[in-house]
Amino acid sequence: METCYHCGDELPNPSIHFDKKEFCCHGCSNVYALLNNHALKDFYQFERTPGNKPKKGRSDKYQFLDIPEIRERFIQFEDDHIVRVCLSLPSIHCTSCIYLLENLSKINSHVRSSQVHFAKKEATIVFQKDGFSLSELADLLQFIGYEPDFGRKSSAKGTKISFLLKIGLAGFAFGSIMLWSAPDYFGITLDNVSFRNFTAYLSFLVSLPVFLYSANEYYLSAYKAIRSRSINLDVPITLGIFALYAQSTFQIFTQQGPGYMDSFAGFIFFLLIGKWFQNRTYQSLSFDRDYSSYFPVAIHRLTEKGIEIIPIEQLKQGERIQVRNEEIIPCDSLLLSDEAQIDYSFVTGESEIITKKKGAFIYAGGKLTGMSIELQVKSETNRSHLTQLWNETKDKKEANPFVRYQDRISRYFLLILLLVALVSGIIWAFLDPNKIMMVIVSILIVACPCALALSSPFTLGNAMSVLGKNGLYLKNTNIVEALGEITTIVFDKTGTLTDPLAYRLEYSNSVMQDEDWRMLKELSSHSTHPLSKLIHSNLQEIATGIHMESFQEWKGKGIEGKLNGADYLLGSAKFTGVASTKWKNGSVYFTKNGELLQEVHFTSAFRTEIPEILQQLSDKKLFVLSGDDSKDLDKLVSLGFQAEHCFFHQEPKDKALFIEAKQASGEKVLMLGDGLNDVGALGMAHVGIALSEDMFRFTPSSDAILDAHHLRLLPQFFQVSKYAKSVLKICLAFSITYNLIGLSFAVSASLSPIVAAILMPISSITVVFLSTALIHFKYWRSI
Repeated sequence: METCYHCGDELPNPSIHFDKKEFCCHGCSNVYALLNNHALKDFYQFERTPGNKPKKGRSDKYQFLDIPEIRERFIQFEDDHIVRVCLSLPSIHCTSCIYLLENLSKINSHVRSSQVHFAKKEATIVFQKDGFSLSELADLLQFIGYEPDFGRKSSAKGTKISFLLKIGLAGFAFGSIMLWSAPDYFGITLDNVSFRNFTAYLSFLVSLPVFLYSANEYYLSAYKAIRSRSINLDVPITLGIFALYAQSTFQIFTQQGPGYMDSFAGFIFFLLIGKWFQNRTYQSLSFDRDYSSYFPVAIHRLTEKGIEIIPIEQLKQGERIQVRNEEIIPCDSLLLSDEAQIDYSFVTGESEIITKKKGAFIYAGGKLTGMSIELQVKSETNRSHLTQLWNETKDKKEANPFVRYQDRISRYFLLILLLVALVSGIIWAFLDPNKIMMVIVSILIVACPCALALSSPFTLGNAMSVLGKNGLYLKNTNIVEALGEITTIVFDKTGTLTDPLAYRLEYSNSVMQDEDWRMLKELSSHSTHPLSKLIHSNLQEIATGIHMESFQEWKGKGIEGKLNGADYLLGSAKFTGVASTKWKNGSVYFTKNGELLQEVHFTSAFRTEIPEILQQLSDKKLFVLSGDDSKDLDKLVSLGFQAEHCFFHQEPKDKALFIEAKQASGEKVLMLGDGLNDVGALGMAHVGIALSEDMFRFTPSSDAILDAHHLRLLPQFFQVSKYAKSVLKICLAFSITYNLIGLSFAVSASLSPIVAAILMPISSITVVFLSTALIHFKYWRSI
């Protein structure tokens, strides 16, 4: 049968010819021409006939999206230049879909970027606001075969009810057919052929809805797999269903007996029960998709009594919050301050500072750059929204090699299974032809690669949960495996190795004017740098009551502010232009119009747990990269670092280049920093961990956020990763053993299809239980 080059449907007569290829309709040929003109012909290399047939729709079908009240329901972010939306695209089904949708920008220049979430069948799309609307985007998606579903919530609920109805229908048929077949089981109907035929026909009628409705998802999935020239688990299941039902139907209408209709109905019933249980279990442990169960995010809420710290979930609409420099705006809000400088690169991928004025609407996910601001909450939010954005940031990390190995096994598993079923059927044709169907169906059902597929997400997900409960919050499960591969660790010094709460401050000028003291406190309050926070907390008794005219922070150098026309600087000697100082090292400088007002000297104290941590990490190469001077070199050596592995006067770009050089030499590098001046280095490392004394700064460039109170557990985190890999091997061994034993019984005709249907989900459930038990039993208290 000749099929369409684009969508795989049967070709009509006559067909559409274009570019020496045949298409079933003008829609498919137009999509092909569009992809061809925009250098996207690779779309057809991943799968054969991968496309979806474009639906013919009215030109005004999506004009309702131009109504502001409806449009805003689907907008995640919007400014003067771009719009960010997340759309449900049910037609996503293969790697070619991902390739095409993530290259929308080549088809239409108004599209900035597109990122596909395959499991959810969603695409997050950023497009230009000028000259392009949401309705036009929907038209574009429909034209290339990916019609958006704008009623997803209601349809999802309907899908859930439909699935439960399928289970109920199959269960009813199973029970009824078993009841009607009971006389036949005991040989009562041998002398009453008419009664046996009557119950057989009745069983056939009841089985029809099960065959046509309850099991239709398996047929559809198998059809899509075959159409794309691939194979999935539903292909052998569908073959087993057809074979079992065809033989039973033949026996009924040739009046040979009731066939296997009871086994067929029970088979579908237990398959659906197993699928329901797997879905429920996976949703309850959805590690990769919902971090809200253990990722803490706190905010500053403004009340009549002052500022209080609360979890983000306690925010209510209408409340006021404070956001400081470098902090992420946690929820959609109205700006109460006069002005705000916001970086939305976390949301849009475009590193561009946007200025917002008082009364402007501020979307969640932007990072404040500049003076602290006050916001009024417009919509309640939770941690899931921020962590979703976190996980959508581009991830350069390599995929888990162990998971890739499992994928290869699963890919060939089904081909081997079909071969075993074929050979067994041929052998039983000579031994006992009556058992051929039972053997083939049992083989196709009992052997299941689900255990292989589930072992990785559940094992790594459980390990991720254990790490989260011990203060290490990971971006995704890939980081669990990456931790076990680390050979080199790079530490930042200030705020990472040193304890911000144990510094001792000294001031060179105790008679500074009151206005300058207030300005020093105000200037330091807008920065989240550890030293700025120390200065601000040390000056709590000084009243501020002033409002700066401007503020700017220069990463790794210092901060700048303006008051009454005077320029104030707070930072390093090089940044402030100071030459001679009272203390040679370990100070920051406060100047006004170039004149030194104050030298703040810090006597640093290292975290007490550092020597023990370094001793336990003796198997790894350890480095220190610091933006400070070398005054603490002797202390670092006494802690356990090698002098030649300690580097000072390192700017943020220097740290990133250092890590890049180590990676080029084959090292697997972990960077541990404060997440402020180490953004580039955290993003460059194989694993970047941002150390946090509090949970106010959300660090998108990092792979993990570590609560500073749990820093002592750093060596144990690597052990958890290695143990998780061992558990993966155990689950793999169990899966292989189960399949070998199950196949041996099925091949020997000692296993009925209905028992095979029961055993198949039990194997997956056992792997889930095994991976969960092994991880949590070992770490049921702490690590």
